[in-house]
Amino acid sequence: MPGALKHLHPPREVRVSVEEALGRYSAEDVLSSFRLPPKPKSVMDGYAVRVCDVEGASPLSPVPLRLIDGVLRPGMDIDMTLGPGTAVRVETGAFLPEGADAVVPIEDAVEEGDRVLVLKSLAKYENVSLPGEEYEEGLVIVRRGSRITPQALAALVVEGIEEVKVFDLRARVLSVGDEIVSGSYFRPFTHVFVSAWLKWHGIAVSETSMVGDDVHEILKWLERDDVSYLSILIGGTSVGGHDYTIKAIKMAEPEHLVHGFAIQPGKTACLAVKDCKPILALSGLPVAAMSTLEYVLKPLLRGVGLELPDYPKVRAILTRRVTVKSGLKGLVRVRVQERDGKLYAEPIMSGGSGALASLLKGNGFVEVPEDVEGFDEGCEVEVSLYKPVA
Repeated sequence: MPGALKHLHPPREVRVSVEEALGRYSAEDVLSSFRLPPKPKSVMDGYAVRVCDVEGASPLSPVPLRLIDGVLRPGMDIDMTLGPGTAVRVETGAFLPEGADAVVPIEDAVEEGDRVLVLKSLAKYENVSLPGEEYEEGLVIVRRGSRITPQALAALVVEGIEEVKVFDLRARVLSVGDEIVSGSYFRPFTHVFVSAWLKWHGIAVSETSMVGDDVHEILKWLERDDVSYLSILIGGTSVGGHDYTIKAIKMAEPEHLVHGFAIQPGKTACLAVKDCKPILALSGLPVAAMSTLEYVLKPLLRGVGLELPDYPKVRAILTRRVTVKSGLKGLVRVRVQERDGKLYAEPIMSGGSGALASLLKGNGFVEVPEDVEGFDEGCEVEVSLYKPVA
């Protein structure tokens, strides 16, 4: 991976409207520039008062205050000072006058002519939002490389920002194989799974195509001028006479190429860098493809500064021993269930790396490091959850 990163550039930067920015990766740091509320503000309808004037107030011993005419409403520019023994009506969201330091709720007061009887004592700033409590100057709205969330989007609008700089992170996907093109393969789906994984992680898919086992057609696709940052090819990666994808990638003369990774499944994957952009060739088997996406592509994109999201993690007890070939990092599919207040991870052994059913039956995976051959039954392991606990 470090070898590939030396040849890679991050995706190009573009400006998009705030409305288009959700889920994209920011190419700049954006900090908040002011605070809300700018002045103390009422959080309910009632009466602005001075705490010292209502000390000891109760239903049996109400405190009378002189009621100033008018109502303070949200958005009003308040230019008044509340003197001793006085109160003024306020609505939710209105700024308090100078001197006021609490708000008596309507239900805790009774009006009598030109005065109001306060039936409850208050703590200082009770029912008041202080400056900066709702929005603070200097907050990180988005960092360079982080995904723009709904919360960040709202803050950008509050800031009055209409455009934001993001990385143009797009991928194109090519499925390789005569059986795919001819339709003899039953409803090919790995390209759908891979495209969905990319979109789930904030990578737009600009194109999905299919081509037969033709080195020159694959090469033509690779060399076509395209704005996509990432090129992903599915199928034709095995070591042997039918590894057309790998032959085409080599013919493209990339600056960097690695064929074969110490991961199980997915060890036949290929990573290349051409014109400072990554090319990734995956197995056509869905579990192997997922393993390569998780253990090759995700670290690679993080290496160029993009904070790809991770799955939530839980600790669970293995119900059976799992093993991986020595020297390989393993992705073991599991189903996590709760029993008697504890979480248990049951390995899903149905089929090999082509078993889509295992991904449907499972809800997470366990990573087995290269220097460990497996985990024993009863071991507590960390599980990455891609679905909720059953």
